[in-house]
Amino acid sequence: MITKSKVILRHIANGLQVRLQNMRPAHVPIALKLALVMTLLLVLGMTSLGLVISDNQNRLIRSQLHDFGNTMARQLAKLASEPILSENSLNLSMLTANLGQDEKILGAGIYAHNGDLLSSVGVQPATTKVPSAADEIIAQPWFYNTPENQQERLISFIAPASYQGVHVGSVVVTLSASQMDQAAVSARETIIYATLAMTLLASLLAYWLSRRLSLPIHHLMEATEAIGRGDLATRIDQRRNDEIGYLFEGFNNMAAGLLKKSQVEQVFSRYVSKNVADKVLANLDEVRLVDRPIEATVLFADITGFTAMSEDLQPSQVSELLNEYFTYISRACSLYGGVVDKFIGDCAMLVFGVLDDDSDHAFSAVSCAILIQQLAAQLNEQRSADGRPEVHFRIGINCGAMLAGNLGSEERMEYTVVGDAVNLASRLCSEAEPKQIIIRKQLFTMLEPRITAKAEQLLPIRGKSKPVQIYSVQSIHHDALPQLQANLQNVLDSRTSPQSERAIDHA
Repeated sequence: MITKSKVILRHIANGLQVRLQNMRPAHVPIALKLALVMTLLLVLGMTSLGLVISDNQNRLIRSQLHDFGNTMARQLAKLASEPILSENSLNLSMLTANLGQDEKILGAGIYAHNGDLLSSVGVQPATTKVPSAADEIIAQPWFYNTPENQQERLISFIAPASYQGVHVGSVVVTLSASQMDQAAVSARETIIYATLAMTLLASLLAYWLSRRLSLPIHHLMEATEAIGRGDLATRIDQRRNDEIGYLFEGFNNMAAGLLKKSQVEQVFSRYVSKNVADKVLANLDEVRLVDRPIEATVLFADITGFTAMSEDLQPSQVSELLNEYFTYISRACSLYGGVVDKFIGDCAMLVFGVLDDDSDHAFSAVSCAILIQQLAAQLNEQRSADGRPEVHFRIGINCGAMLAGNLGSEERMEYTVVGDAVNLASRLCSEAEPKQIIIRKQLFTMLEPRITAKAEQLLPIRGKSKPVQIYSVQSIHHDALPQLQANLQNVLDSRTSPQSERAIDHA
């Protein structure tokens, strides 16, 4: 039974803890935290100061009351000692009557040495404790019920009366302790109100000061969020000569560095393949990419009759033409997961299955070649309508083993692929006719269920003992045609807003 009760209590405690955690806000502004801490410190300081002042005030009032009572009691005892000894009632009555006229004194009494009351005025204590020494004064507090049925706290000061060293009686002076209590309460209330007012003022001042202190942090937070959104031009335009100023300066330098890095990345990715650029920038400590043998597909696309066409064009027109078509080729290549290796004059070299694993790189290359030819046909319709010469491509594709890695000198290098398969692809491109896509028999055999191709003549290759059987690609399987048409439309639609133009590398 006890174990079950413990389990229930533990379950209730866990539930309360979860509720408290859910009630806690996820984000508490630093200004509020600073204001709460500063206010708490100020409240503790003001409260401690108020308690000290109130305690000192009470001690001062109590000391003043006791000094006044002791003085009155001694003076009355000194004046009453001789009349007590001579039993002069008139004199004693005059002494008590004179004291009774003081508003601070609520009662006065003169007693014989045996305790008999000789003269009195006002209220008297029920019992009077006689001092044990001739110079001792006793402060005796007691309560008195007023005619209005209100209880008032009184304090009586009892002093011995002696004549020439002989104890003849005693005197009693009664004062109101309630007035002292009221004064203490009034002083305490004044201190409390003053403390509350100062606390409120200090809280407002603390919140304003915390807001001022946290404002630079808010500026830094907003600027950081802007950087996170990609706005690398964000800067904090504030000049301070403290640590926050150094922080702002460091942030601005960091933002400038990020902007410069972003610009370098954008420019760098225009001169090399984006995938290659990403790999290089991701490991700046080791820029060299490791040479490795791979199985990939290479595509060469060359503009036929470009030399003759250039004779009738201005250099700027030639540059514009190449930029336009190479932009389209780059987009077509990226749609099928390929990489633009380089631009060689009017020829583009594309590689599939190099940087990213792609088991279907051969079919992707053939599909990209068909897309390039269909794209050129679409563009030629517009060029013919405008009276401009048509542009035709001849394409050679080959698949096989090759070496991917860096090629060049220490001062300048490029990431590319080399090997017999690459050389054969270049030779196939040079043998192709305008608007023709040439592949060798081994590639056709591998893709035969998915492409349509026409057998061509045997092609003798220098350095090879046997000629190469080549095929001219006609189309791809109808299952892949919808994707091909969608990619074609995608490239054509991008003509109005080109955003991924590549620079031309005239090798």
